[in-house]
Amino acid sequence: MKLKSIAAALSGVLLAAPALAQPNLDTVIISGDKLRRAEIDSNASIGIRTGRQIENAGNETIEDVVSQMANVSSAAGLALRGIPLTGATGGTGQTVTITIDGVPQGGFAQDIDYMSAWDMERVEVLRGPQSTNQGRNSLAGAVVIRSRLPSEQADFAARAALGSDGLRRIAVAGGGALRENAAALRISAEKHHSDGDIYNATRRDRNWGREDGHNVRARLRLTPWGDNYQALFSLSEAQFEKGDRQVEGVLRSPRQRIALANEISVSKNRSRNSALEQTFRALGADFTLLTTWANSRFERDGDYDMTELNQGTHGGVYTNRQRTQEVRANFDTALGPGKLNGVLGAYYSHERTGADKGYRVPLSYVLDMIGQCPSAAACEKLFGGDFIDRRNDEKGKVRSRAVFGEADYGLGALTLTAGLRYDAEDQARSVGTQTSGTTPMARQVFQQLIAAGAFGPDGVQQLASDGGVWLPKLGARYALSPQWVAGFTVQRGYRSGGVDYSYQRGANAYGPEYTRNYDFSLKGALPQRTFVSANLYRIDWSDQQVNMARNSIDNFIVNAGRSRLSGLELEGRRAMTRELEVFGALGFSHTEFLDFTSPQGDFSGHEFARSPRRTQSAGFNWTPGRLLANLRLAYEGQGFSNADNLSRNQSHLLLGGKLAYSFASGIKAFASGSNLLDRDYIIYNNLNSVPGRHGVIMGHGRKLAFGLEGKI
Repeated sequence: MKLKSIAAALSGVLLAAPALAQPNLDTVIISGDKLRRAEIDSNASIGIRTGRQIENAGNETIEDVVSQMANVSSAAGLALRGIPLTGATGGTGQTVTITIDGVPQGGFAQDIDYMSAWDMERVEVLRGPQSTNQGRNSLAGAVVIRSRLPSEQADFAARAALGSDGLRRIAVAGGGALRENAAALRISAEKHHSDGDIYNATRRDRNWGREDGHNVRARLRLTPWGDNYQALFSLSEAQFEKGDRQVEGVLRSPRQRIALANEISVSKNRSRNSALEQTFRALGADFTLLTTWANSRFERDGDYDMTELNQGTHGGVYTNRQRTQEVRANFDTALGPGKLNGVLGAYYSHERTGADKGYRVPLSYVLDMIGQCPSAAACEKLFGGDFIDRRNDEKGKVRSRAVFGEADYGLGALTLTAGLRYDAEDQARSVGTQTSGTTPMARQVFQQLIAAGAFGPDGVQQLASDGGVWLPKLGARYALSPQWVAGFTVQRGYRSGGVDYSYQRGANAYGPEYTRNYDFSLKGALPQRTFVSANLYRIDWSDQQVNMARNSIDNFIVNAGRSRLSGLELEGRRAMTRELEVFGALGFSHTEFLDFTSPQGDFSGHEFARSPRRTQSAGFNWTPGRLLANLRLAYEGQGFSNADNLSRNQSHLLLGGKLAYSFASGIKAFASGSNLLDRDYIIYNNLNSVPGRHGVIMGHGRKLAFGLEGKI
């Protein structure tokens, strides 16, 4: 494939440089690192995009931004180093911590596919465990998102665009000093709409995959005593509504992007965040007090089977509320023959979750799933008009407390690193179930199934768990020269345990899972403003949370798996001239279950689902005079749809870019697009529906946008 060859060649040349006004490439400070290390001084594998790079590329969402980074896959949901956001095999916790302006995102607020990239300062992806740094649920890494800070200088920016599939997007941002050297404010807002590219032939709906959303953000910075104290208030709201992207995979070619669902299928997602970050210097240290609140609500209604048949519906309302408090102190001092740079801190989090879920499914489907039918057709003939109604009302509470510390000790060219975190948490969950039927036959049969132990009884079940974990970290780095640093880190990662519910077996609790991670790094600067970084890693995963489901309506998590992962990440950037920057990234990832046996089969030796073996990107940004040209390629290799490794999601190479011309007035006319060659590819394959049928989810087709933007 010619395009893939071009991407491979460009990857060798390297990744979008920071602004040329920065003479030293090693002055980029990692905001997701509590020790505030420079990029070259961090052993971590890190992908970074600045606000300038995001704007020049025409990226609209955070998913667009991170898809250019090594070993970050996003087509089938976010995954770092082959580890999906929701885990390799099950579990209720996340494997990646996502923060926006310091606020951890919970529940469905973590959907980066619809997270706006407008008016961003920086996006960082820290690959590998951040458990010592971030705590629970950062076993695979962290995504740190920072919007633009208020500044003393007044400015205003706006963008308006129209595009394919009925795209309409408008955005504004601006701010300045409210009181010189004492208070500054910045406000940004964006609204967008798209009709989508999916047609529902059953409902004759050409906007089946529609998207509507808005994002509003305000940040206030107070410095009443100059540099001695700063208070930064952040408020934001993001809301979107979208249709369903699943299309028919048997009666229609997936490339036609035709859905056949006969019931409405739509979801609404709203998240609200607020934060107060206070920084000041006292007792010879820099103190940070960070208080955050997050509130998200997700609603959905859908067709259970996603076909034209009357085979049931589902719906639910999911809520997540979380407040956190962190206090930390950064310090540096001479100690013996070397210099000590460290951070000490404490953390508290209180999270409440809720889920009110309802399902209506055919009695014949339930009987077939648990093996009580001689054939699906026979049960359908006997019970075709009988449906089961099931409602779950779930409430959860998680409290986390932690103390942590990390320090670098420099001895000439050698720097030693040690870190330790103790995380303690307690969880409580109540699950209430109510079951009924649409007919006397349905109610009678289901009560018999409950009595026979095939399903858990109705009522409220209470579950609780608690525990603590030590998370150590050791590392070293050595300055091979003033421009090159080599490092090694070993650390423990973990994802917290939880309590879950099985329709057939009731509620159950499971413990945390752990990883031991080994990272080798090499970072440095080459002549002519070139920066490269390489990380080689291995991960040993134990007590893995695996789903021991007997069928598709069962869900039973236990700690019974082991896995091993290994891989490589290469990223680089080069400023060829003051007008031309080139960039490249390459990631290899291998995942393997060493021990995973479930009622569905022995998956030992299999790869993780949604875990591509290779990711690759390359491109350039060229700004001659008033012209801006940005072109980029991104490749994501194929991966398996499920742990059985029977069906695959397709690999894809996507071309995107932006072309803009700046008039004397400062207004720019631009054209931007993604998947410019309109490649068709499947990101979720063989989604179960009714016997003999399945659905698929296709990647987005070609998107084009034309508009105006400007700054004053």
